[in-house]
Amino acid sequence: MKRTLFCILMCVSLLFIAGSGCLGSGGEEDVNERVSSFLSSFNEGDIATAFSYYEGKDFLVPATIETKFKNRDILTGSIQQFELRDTVVDGDVGYTTAVCEVTRFEKNKAAGTEEKLIYFRVQKVGALWLITKVDLDNPISASEPLENVEAAPTPLDPIINNIPLLSGVTIAFLFSGIYLNKKDKAGKGSGTPVLDISTAVPVEKEALAQFIKFAPAPQYSPGSKAAVDVWIKNFSQQPYDNFTVIANFPGTVKVKKPALSFGSIGPGETVKKTWNVTPSIPGWLAIEEPMVVFEFAGTRYSGQLDPIWLNVQ
Repeated sequence: MKRTLFCILMCVSLLFIAGSGCLGSGGEEDVNERVSSFLSSFNEGDIATAFSYYEGKDFLVPATIETKFKNRDILTGSIQQFELRDTVVDGDVGYTTAVCEVTRFEKNKAAGTEEKLIYFRVQKVGALWLITKVDLDNPISASEPLENVEAAPTPLDPIINNIPLLSGVTIAFLFSGIYLNKKDKAGKGSGTPVLDISTAVPVEKEALAQFIKFAPAPQYSPGSKAAVDVWIKNFSQQPYDNFTVIANFPGTVKVKKPALSFGSIGPGETVKKTWNVTPSIPGWLAIEEPMVVFEFAGTRYSGQLDPIWLNVQ
């Protein structure tokens, strides 16, 4: 089984937000979206992504999130629905309460649902909003000291500074990339595209994780076709051109079009494209080296993110 991969990568300024360019002047939508993204990622079992929306002292490592929520009988996959209430924003600080309908378990069996309240504080850090405190017991007082959080500089800062704001659960993301994969005998591809990214500005994956979202299904079945969604949103005042996203698919995962072309994405526009994949064997299968390439204001950007894991049962 042979695979040839010429990787090169991306960059982007995008984020999740509910409106297509319409933001609450007080930042309420941004606060709610950041919290929604956190809860949705947690509930999908994507603890690493949930942790990327957080900066504080409640959770020192990703596993701490799962442990503390479990101690309050909130398991991954147990949140049936949630609603954010009493969102208040004062300058660069926001507070909201998540009212969650959570599955209740008795002797490891579902036994109805119960309401759980989770309290959040969100702070604006540079152009981003980050969750800095999560309380599973009591409301968070505005008199409590704030976290001293600084945004690490990245090559995307000039773009991010032109983006209104960044946030959550509607998962919309800016990205692009070029993937080269030579199909093995089990595949039916006839070669892979090649892209010269020698002039592209590289972006670290930690920066990309703030703006790009891959949304695999919670579970896949061997031999059945299913989707892996890719989201992107342009929050800048200029279009993003020649957006492409690619990845290295293993021989046990068939995909018709490994390269997704988004073309031009206008200011404020949200776009989703989908990989239709068919895994052939059970287990955890990795879509490796997802990459993005795009042009913004005459400059080419590229970057690579962490593998996308598929739970095939």
